[in-house]
Amino acid sequence: MSSLDFEGDYGHTYTKSIRHSVPGYDVLHEISIAAVRATVATASRVLVVGPGPGDQLNNLLKACRDAQFFVLEPSEQMLNLCRKAVTAAADRERCVLIQGALEEATLTSLGPENFNLVICHNVLHLFEEAQQVPMLRLLAQSTAVRGTLLLSSYSEPDEQNAAEQIMNVGLQRLRDRGLTDTQVDAISTTRNRVVFSMNSAVVSRVLLSENLSAPLQLYQGLFSRLW
Repeated sequence: MSSLDFEGDYGHTYTKSIRHSVPGYDVLHEISIAAVRATVATASRVLVVGPGPGDQLNNLLKACRDAQFFVLEPSEQMLNLCRKAVTAAADRERCVLIQGALEEATLTSLGPENFNLVICHNVLHLFEEAQQVPMLRLLAQSTAVRGTLLLSSYSEPDEQNAAEQIMNVGLQRLRDRGLTDTQVDAISTTRNRVVFSMNSAVVSRVLLSENLSAPLQLYQGLFSRLW
């Protein structure tokens, strides 16, 4: 599991720092909400895995107006921020907040019925590949027949030279955003040590093996992909 401290300083600064580390973070979520509205607005059951501070929960509640939401977040601090995010929502009673990991929740809190919509943004890359695959299977298995699974993750291309060139552009972007060399170096050293690439071919293979459709890539910003 990632060494990022969601209960400490990293969690406190998440809303700001995530926009440095995930290029096009807000655009990614904008496209994700558009995909929900276009394909599954009539969902009755929605699972959100690892929502962080819950920035998008109110938009999701508005996009799926008749759905019961199950929000699964392992970090106590992040879950408290989710709770604050939905407090002002008129339909907050449709949102069930659960602290825990996906593996545990599929056996206990979520019940036997699958979900019309499953959303998991910027979570899979916090696990090494050996852990990514079983988690991806659980996400797929939680998705109902003709349901929708939305994923985003850090994902490098297979060709190493291309990956290095994109990395150089990404690090320059951080400098252009005003980060110091020390901050840029700190982010750079997390690559495949704290944040692990999600192989797009693996995503396709696992989803097809679980009888889902081949993933459609909706967006890419440097190493950040949305399927």
